[in-house]
Amino acid sequence: MIELYFLIIRIPRMMSQLARERNRSAVGWSLAAIAAWIGSELLVLFVYSVIYEIGVAQWGWSVEAPRGLLFLMYLFALCAAIMGPTVMRRILRSMPTTEQLPPPPPPPQF
Repeated sequence: MIELYFLIIRIPRMMSQLARERNRSAVGWSLAAIAAWIGSELLVLFVYSVIYEIGVAQWGWSVEAPRGLLFLMYLFALCAAIMGPTVMRRILRSMPTTEQLPPPPPPPQF
């Protein structure tokens, strides 16, 4: 449930505000941050699956993973998912904001 809150509400609001301040696409940056969330979760789960399958084949681990290990991998995936949009936010924050420059001085009077 907490993941849905972040994916649907928190990340788009956060990225939209930063993107608008920098005259960037709010929708694009929001979708990129959501993709970073989901992609980093999937990457952690893929790496876990590969390592566990190698352990089953090479070292004779049990085919069914212990519940504690699955919970630990879920926590790692959640931490990685939080870091994905955080990195995106830092990239967007590093971009300069569009500041309103003062108008140029009037031309000289001769």
